[in-house]
Amino acid sequence: MTMVEAGDWAVELPRPLVLHAGEQVWIEGTVVFVRQSDGDAVRHDGDGFWPCR
Repeated sequence: MTMVEAGDWAVELPRPLVLHAGEQVWIEGTVVFVRQSDGDAVRHDGDGFWPCR
């Protein structure tokens, strides 16, 4: 399982997410997008939540 946080929002993914140098990551709702070095964007669906601090 992988959790990606952005500010006060987090998305938990059902599988590990491996990132490589030069890739860009952003979150839209419950989806984590990864723009690969070749320009393609890959979508990873998960569950969004507000992490407790």
